[in-house]
Amino acid sequence: MLTIINHASAFWTVVVMNCIQPANWQYCLPVHEWLLPELHVGITMFFDKEKSFLYKSEKEYLSK
Repeated sequence: MLTIINHASAFWTVVVMNCIQPANWQYCLPVHEWLLPELHVGITMFFDKEKSFLYKSEKEYLSK
């Protein structure tokens, strides 16, 4: 539970507070381009018990 609170606090501090500024609106506005894909990656990493997701492309490159 503490991890979720830490991540939510960091998200609020970094993303929300920076997206409030009008100078950053053009970068923050297309949420579907940056937030949703990163949430998918985070969920995939969280539920990957074997940790095979980490450095997957590097492992594939080295095995060739």
